[in-house]
Amino acid sequence: MTATTSSTTEQSGRLRIRELNPLAVRILVGFAFSAVGSGLTMPFLYVYLAQVRDFETATVGWVFAWMGLLGFLAAPLGGTLIDRFGPRPVMVAGLAVEGVAVAYLGQVDTVVEGFLTASVMVAGTVAIWPASTAMLTRLVRPDQRENVYGLNFMLLNAGLGIGGVVSSLIIDTDSVTSFQRLYLLNGATYLVYIAVLLTLPRGTGAVPAAEETGGVAAAEQPSWRVVLRDRTLLRVVGISVLAITFGYAQMEAGLAAYAVDVAEIPARALGWAYAANTGAIVLGQLVTLRFIRGRRRSSMLALCAAVWSVSWVVMVSSDAVSGTLAVLAVVAGLGLFGVAETLWAPVAPAIVNDLAREDMRGRYNALQGMTWTVGSIVGPALAGMLIGHGLPHLWASFVVGGTAVAAVLFLGLRRHLTDEQDGLSTGPEVAPTPA
Repeated sequence: MTATTSSTTEQSGRLRIRELNPLAVRILVGFAFSAVGSGLTMPFLYVYLAQVRDFETATVGWVFAWMGLLGFLAAPLGGTLIDRFGPRPVMVAGLAVEGVAVAYLGQVDTVVEGFLTASVMVAGTVAIWPASTAMLTRLVRPDQRENVYGLNFMLLNAGLGIGGVVSSLIIDTDSVTSFQRLYLLNGATYLVYIAVLLTLPRGTGAVPAAEETGGVAAAEQPSWRVVLRDRTLLRVVGISVLAITFGYAQMEAGLAAYAVDVAEIPARALGWAYAANTGAIVLGQLVTLRFIRGRRRSSMLALCAAVWSVSWVVMVSSDAVSGTLAVLAVVAGLGLFGVAETLWAPVAPAIVNDLAREDMRGRYNALQGMTWTVGSIVGPALAGMLIGHGLPHLWASFVVGGTAVAAVLFLGLRRHLTDEQDGLSTGPEVAPTPA
C-alpha cells in the first residue's frame, strides 16, 4: 500500500460530519426522523393486528408472508425506476405512498383491508432503501461511503429504539385509539422526510451526465440482463442470502420461539435482549468504523458471519441453563449479534456500490436489498417448520452452521474482488456528484 493510499485510508476511518456533503447530512437528518416514526409502530404490528383487531394468528402470519413476497416481486421494478428517474423523485413518491398507508393502518378493521393496506405499504417502501443508498453514494467521496452507510444504520437503530420506548409508554392493547394515534404520528414523520427531500436541488443524486454510459459500448444500455451477468455481484448476493437467512432473519420469529417455548424464559425478557442489540449498534458503530479501516471487506463480512455464529451458540445455550442464566444468555447473545451488525452495515453496501456501474446503482442496490426480502421469507418459515414440529435443536444447528458456512464463503470472496473493491484502497478521491 502506498503512502498516499495509507494516508487516504487513515483519513477515511475518521467520521467527521462537517466534511460530508451538506446535502448528504440533510438526508441523514430526514432519515433519522423517519426511523423514530417507524420505531413507534414496527415492534407492535403483530400485536395490533392479532390482539387489537382480533385477526387470527395464522392470518397475521399470511399478511407478513404476503408483504415479503410482494416486496421480492416489486424490488426489480424499484431498481429500474431509480436508474431511470433518479433516486430523489422515487423516494418522494415512495414515502408519500407508504406514509398514507401507515397513517390509514390505524383504521384497518377487516382482513381484506389489512392485506390491501399492507400491499400499499410495500409498494411505497420497496425502493426507498436502495434509492437512499444510491443517492448517498453519489453525494460523498468513495473513501467516505463506509462511514456514511454505518452512520445511516446507527441512526436507523437509534430512531427505532427511541420510537419503541415512546410507544411502549403510549400503547394500550385495550384501546384502539392509542394505536390510531401512533400510526398517525408515524405518518407525520414521513412528511418531515419528504419535506427534507423537497429542499434538495433538483437532480440531487442523479446519474452524472458524463457517466451515463459508464464508459461502455452504447449497446450495453442499463438493464437487469447486464446486472445478472455480473458473476461477482451474484456471489456477493448469494452468500449474503445465506448469512441473512440463518442470521438476521432469525432474530424475531426463530429466536423468540426458541427463547420462550424451548428455553422457557419470560417473554418480557426479550425486551431486554432487543434493547441490548440496539444499544450495541448505537454505541459500537463509530468504534467499528475505525476498526474496519484499511482491512479487507471480505474479511470483515466473514468476521460478521462468524460472530453471528458464535452469538447463536450463546443464545441457544439458554436451553441448557435456567432462570437468570438463561435470560443472560439470550441478552448477551443478541448484544453480540448487534456488534456484528455494525460490521455488516458499512461493508456490504460498499462492496455492491464499488461493483456497480454508475448508471445502474438503483438495480445493484435493489438486488442486494432483495437478500433481506428472501431471508425474511425463508428464515421465519424454516424456524416455524422446525421449532413448530418439535425440532428446536435442529433449528439451532442450522443457524449456527449456516452462518459459519457463510463466514467461510465470504473469505473466499476476496479472490473475485480487486483491492479497491475489497477495501484495501479507495483509489483517487473523486468529487461527489454536484447538485
